[in-house]
Amino acid sequence: MEGLNSFITSFCGSCILLGFLFVLCPSGGMAGSVKYIFCLCFLCCVLGAAFSIKTPDFSQFSAYGSSEILSEQNAAVTAQTVFCEALRQKNINFRKITVDTNKLNDGSIIISKVTVYSSDDSSRIVEAIGSDSYKVVIINE
Repeated sequence: MEGLNSFITSFCGSCILLGFLFVLCPSGGMAGSVKYIFCLCFLCCVLGAAFSIKTPDFSQFSAYGSSEILSEQNAAVTAQTVFCEALRQKNINFRKITVDTNKLNDGSIIISKVTVYSSDDSSRIVEAIGSDSYKVVIINE
């Protein structure tokens, strides 16, 4: 931020100084030469200020990158959304779905039980969302 402040200060200062000198510029045959010298001075001021800007330090952004992205609750909500969509595509009427998850020692998250509140046929529900890796419980309403 300090480099940007010095660039802005240098740029504005050179604009004001060279603008004032441009007003004092003589007219006639030497006007072109004097304007050329003023342009070179302005260019040198801007380039000198631009080279003084340091590269930005983004080390603070990488310090916060170690947070956990996927939690048990996020996995349960995602699985619940997937199961709801699967039941809707099979035209199965249901009121509510709850998903129970477990976090293992290695950090992985598994689905342990899916509970479906429905008055529809249980075989259709198991066919739509059933699996050997988790238990499907159907509560008839």
